[in-house]
Formats: sequence, C-alpha cells, structure tokens
Amino acid sequence: MSPIKQQNSAEGTEWRFKKWHLWLLIAGLIVRVAVSGIIAKSDPFGGWDGREYHAFSGSLLAFEGDDYPRFFNFVRAPGYPMILMPFVMLNPAQVWHVQLAQSLLGVFFAFLLGKVAARWAGARAGDWAFSLAIFHPFLIYYCGFILTETVFMTSLWLGVAGLQRLAGERDSSAVRWLSWSGMALGLACLVRPALQPFLIVAVSWLAIQAWRKRGWRTAWRHGVYFTAVVSALLLPWLLGNLWVHGRFTLGPGYGEAVYLQSNSMDFIQMYEAKTKDDYYRAFTRSVYHLSVTNGTPRETWLEEARAFRRQHATEWRRMQWYKFTHFWRPWLNSLIFPRWQVLLSMFVTTPAFVLACVELWRRRGSFDSFLKLLLSLIATGYLVGGVLFVASVRYRIPLVDMTFLVLTASWLGQVGRKPRTDEAEPK
Repeated sequence: MSPIKQQNSAEGTEWRFKKWHLWLLIAGLIVRVAVSGIIAKSDPFGGWDGREYHAFSGSLLAFEGDDYPRFFNFVRAPGYPMILMPFVMLNPAQVWHVQLAQSLLGVFFAFLLGKVAARWAGARAGDWAFSLAIFHPFLIYYCGFILTETVFMTSLWLGVAGLQRLAGERDSSAVRWLSWSGMALGLACLVRPALQPFLIVAVSWLAIQAWRKRGWRTAWRHGVYFTAVVSALLLPWLLGNLWVHGRFTLGPGYGEAVYLQSNSMDFIQMYEAKTKDDYYRAFTRSVYHLSVTNGTPRETWLEEARAFRRQHATEWRRMQWYKFTHFWRPWLNSLIFPRWQVLLSMFVTTPAFVLACVELWRRRGSFDSFLKLLLSLIATGYLVGGVLFVASVRYRIPLVDMTFLVLTASWLGQVGRKPRTDEAEPK
C-alpha cells in the first residue's frame, strides 16, 4: 500500500461540521458583507462587465432576449444574467441583495471545497481547505461585485464534487450524481463558456472510471447520460444564438473579441508599458476597438488576429512569453494595482503555489484518478486563460488557484500527522 493510500485510510474521508467550523463560517460571512458594503459605495459593477450582465438580466425579464444596452460589440453568456433575474425583479436600482446572496454563496463555496478536499485527502485536509477558502482575500473580494466569479466557482466545484462522489458510489446512486454534476457543469458553462473544453475531460474521466470498475456498458451509459444532461442546458441557448445571430455559441462574438484582444499590438504595449498611463492608454485602444461605437464588424475580428500573427511574428512570439509569465506569476501587476493589494496577493498566493507543487511532488508515485481530474482543471485554466485568450487572474483563480488550494490543504493535512504503526513495514 502506498503512503498516500495509507494516509487516507488512516484518517478517513468523513468530515464532520464542528462548532469551530460554524464560527469561522459566520466570521467569513461578516467579512464578506462588510467588504461588499465598502464596494457598494464605489463601483460594484466592476465597469462595463457588471453593467451589461445586469442589463441583460433586465432584458430577459422584459422578454427581449439579449437586446440589452451594450458597450461591447458582442453578446454576454446568459448564465449569470439568468441568476440575477429574481434580484433585478425585486429591485433593479439596488445591488445589495445580490451582494448578500453572493456572500452566502461564498461561504458555502468554502464549505464545498472543504468537503472535496476531505473526501480526497482526509478530514484534516478538509479543515485546511475550508479555513483557507473562508478567508481567502480574492474569494471575499469578488462577492461584492456584480461579476461571474462567485457563481462560476461554486457551480464548477459542485460539478467536480459530483464527479468525485460518482467515482466512489454504487450504481444505485450513479444517476443522482451524474445529474448533479451535469447540471452544475452545464450551469458553469452558461456562466463562462470558456469552460466547455473541460466538459470533454469530465465525460472522458467519468467514463474511464466506470469502465475500470463496471465495464464498457456502464461507461457508455454514464457518458451518454452525462452528455444528455449537459446538452439539455446548453443546446437551447446554442440553437437560439444560431437562429438569431448565426453562431452556434453561448456568447456570440465574445470568443472572437478576447482572442483578438490577446493577439494585437495594443496587448503587447499593455505588457510593455512603463507607466500606468501608458498601460491604460493601450488598454483603452484595445477595448474601444471592440466597442459598438467603433463600427468594426465582429466578422473581421478573427481575420485581424490572424493577420497580426502573420505580419508581426516576432511580436506575437514575445507576447506568448508575456502571457505565460503573467498567468503563472502569483502576485498582481504592480503597475496597475495598489501596493497593498500586490503585497497581499504575494503573501496569499505564492505559498499556495509553492505548497501545491510540493504536494504534487509528494504524490508523484501515486497519481490517483481524482488528482488527474484536478490537473485537468489546471490545464483547462491555462488553455483558456494563458494560451488562447487574455491572460487574466479572473480566468486563473476559479480553476488554477482553487485547485492549488486543495493541493495545499492536502499537504498541510499530513503535516504533523502521526503515522500508523503498520506503516513501518511496507506491504
């Protein structure tokens, strides 16, 4: 038996909610509500992104589809606007109720991450994952904005938790966990369509697990059912956008927009800017090119990106290096963020990156199936947020940083653990 398996069997995966968990949960909720109150006095919409999500929600309530006021010449994905609908219906002039709901969702996400870590690496790892997530600055911060992060992370990791439970359950429970994971990951794709490549990984992973334990018939049945559940959520919007916009996509024009933005001279100038003014000057040009008032048809965006790659090959290769370093650098850009935020990100994120790598090294001889699923989350995050599209911490945190947090919790969970007496002699 490998040391990793001995650790898990010794500690078990049962994670019981204790009184101190409740106190941390209450403290985490209070902090989130307080930070949301501060954000509410500045700009809870986070710029045009939040305003367009909010406007899209109002348009859905008015049965006007995606005909909402836009700054950008593309259509937002429908998932987050649909979730905002009851809040906009109650009071379209306020956002405090959205912030409160997201704060509650934020502390639930911390509990969810604790459950995932405990089931994989033991109860001590669950305690660490819960504690780290409940006071994670970025997770607290995003609850106060009308942005997709909190909803996306929760639905994504609900789907991951469903897959995790599915791998260890009997056939009698398979339909329930297939349904939950399919609905959660489908919702996550409606919120952020860039997650769609992970669906291929998810269905392949669950089919392989079923094939190894119960044969190819069960693998085929699980794969088809999971695909049907996800398709039931995504196909109505995909077909609707094909009918209205001529594109079989969840966000018509959005993928082309971020691809063009990350394959342009303006993007390079943002990375090479020496001052904050230079950075935002290049950023403003990049954003305006994608705006409704610019007049550039979105049908030409992909061709513009390809032309940049052909005509500026040297700059394009240099930009790939910038995207790589920007994506994997744990701390925020010191050029555009206040010093205290840069230092905070460095203090919180860097140790998690380091300890996650240490844990991967510790597990190098026993890459279990769930660890492979976690690694696929990291690969998906880097693909969509560091290779294809704009390198952004908002792409990285839900997939990469949260996976690193689970790995960090796994490592911390075994520190100081008393070995079992039968570990002295390997079997």
